[in-house]
Amino acid sequence: MPIGKMKKHKEMLQHPVLRPHLPETHWFTDSRTSRMLNTYSSVFIKPNHGSGGSGIIRVKRLKKGYEVRSGSSRKFVGSRSVLKAIKSYRKSRHRYLVQKGLRLAKYHGSIFDTRIYLQKPGRKWVISGAAARVAAPHKYVTNYLKGGHAVSLHRVLFSLFKHNRTKADAYYHRISKLSVIIAKTINKRHPVRELGVDIAIDKKGHIWIIEANSHPGHMLFTQLPDPTMINTIMRNKSIIWK
Repeated sequence: MPIGKMKKHKEMLQHPVLRPHLPETHWFTDSRTSRMLNTYSSVFIKPNHGSGGSGIIRVKRLKKGYEVRSGSSRKFVGSRSVLKAIKSYRKSRHRYLVQKGLRLAKYHGSIFDTRIYLQKPGRKWVISGAAARVAAPHKYVTNYLKGGHAVSLHRVLFSLFKHNRTKADAYYHRISKLSVIIAKTINKRHPVRELGVDIAIDKKGHIWIIEANSHPGHMLFTQLPDPTMINTIMRNKSIIWK
């Protein structure tokens, strides 16, 4: 059984280095969601056991009312109807979380985040792959299964920081370091040997931990022109699963 998002969030929250990088996240309830909608300009409602970006609902505050969006479907509602609209997109058998929405940085006009693929073929965690996931036009999730595509993380960071290589390299290093801490933190309580960590940068340059996926997909890395990362991932997989 995959580890639920909330369990991983709470485990990461215990680590003092990770805590400032975690967006506010709670179990979905009407009162909690209403409070967060009053606090933030957008929130995301996610199934606790979802993957691949499926089932995610985004609620965005407008000048008048809200936009409630799930996949390509959207509803424009007033504040009295917003909870009803959210529930119309929810699957009753799933438990959901509500999370602070982030204003993500963009690459060539599309939002992006980073996928760090960590593996433990021996006694230590290693980063086998690191790529930026650039969302398809007008999408609010970056997942490969939702049309997101891979771009070299170095290239995206270099572009984001106006060709300042020192700053781009510093962010790459910080993201890598955070990812290894996340893997070690999750591994303390769960016997995982692979982890896909999703980390985002907002428009102000703050680094946020979106999720740590204990059953990460590797197809994103097949999109990179250099096959080094996907070859490393597959080689380590053969060690892990033999």
